[in-house]
Amino acid sequence: MRIRFRGSTGGGTVELAEDATIADLLDVLGAETGAGAVEVKFGWPLQTLTADQAGLGVRELGLQRENLTVVPVGKAAEPPASASPAASQPAAAGSVSTGRDAQLPASESYGSGEDVKVEMPGSGTDLVLRVMPDDGDCMFTAVGGALGGLTAVGASSGTEQWTPAALRRIVVDAIRREPIRFDANFLGAEPNRYCDRISSGMWGGGIELSILSEIFGVEICSVDVKTGKTYHFGEGQEYEEFCVVMYSGVHYDRVAEALEGVSGMVEFDVTRWNTVGNERILRRTQDICKILQERHYYTDVTDFVVTCNQCGDILQGEKAITQHARSTGHSGVTEIADTT
Repeated sequence: MRIRFRGSTGGGTVELAEDATIADLLDVLGAETGAGAVEVKFGWPLQTLTADQAGLGVRELGLQRENLTVVPVGKAAEPPASASPAASQPAAAGSVSTGRDAQLPASESYGSGEDVKVEMPGSGTDLVLRVMPDDGDCMFTAVGGALGGLTAVGASSGTEQWTPAALRRIVVDAIRREPIRFDANFLGAEPNRYCDRISSGMWGGGIELSILSEIFGVEICSVDVKTGKTYHFGEGQEYEEFCVVMYSGVHYDRVAEALEGVSGMVEFDVTRWNTVGNERILRRTQDICKILQERHYYTDVTDFVVTCNQCGDILQGEKAITQHARSTGHSGVTEIADTT
């Protein structure tokens, strides 16, 4: 059987015999992570495997269905060296992504956001907002960090780090494979031009979320900060897992579950949950949403005014911005503040 885990050096899977015991599991995870002695946390509320359970079967505890968190005993994990400092708020607009940013692993390219969190009662965890960089890749980074270990449809194996550049290629390939489904009416632009713009750094949105949900077989829940409404991409497809992103009008961030007291240690984040029995995640996400609303952590796109960073055009409202992006391929805007 295959067991998924996440540890201080990243995540992965290990193969165990069908009759493997907890002792076998601990030995394998200690060796796989290079940590030696480890604590393994699982379930809801969060539980820790103990020495008393060493003789129990892994299947007895249902661990084959879990994404285990592996914590080295007596060692404090270091956050990734390339992680950006925490941002209190993302800017109201994005910019064209650079080649370097596009190649950063999604789990290493954002701030901790640990000032925006809510406690998960009885679990020893917090639900945390992970703030994505304002680099034009925020949607792909937000989703990519929740896809670790998953295999795209048609691929022979998955990866622990889905970069924005890789996800953009997957979206483009999906559109080009089904030209009748993804025609100009659906995309709002001629398909080849749309694909060129996605490849060149155009912002991702609902179309891309729906494609990624289907390709990876995971429900993606996008919560609109201003309204609190949740949009379910892949709903009704009976996917086993879901992830959550938050949309502030022109920016996406990720929601993660982190161990209390170490919520800044993003390498231990749980970013996908079983679709059955985890309504608590979306309920508590609404509490995060209320905090963000109080901070006005959103941009009202119905009539806000921006300037295009690439050509200088002045645009008003979401519709005008979307049309401009689709017709020109430009992807960076800056909000013009109302100083009256």
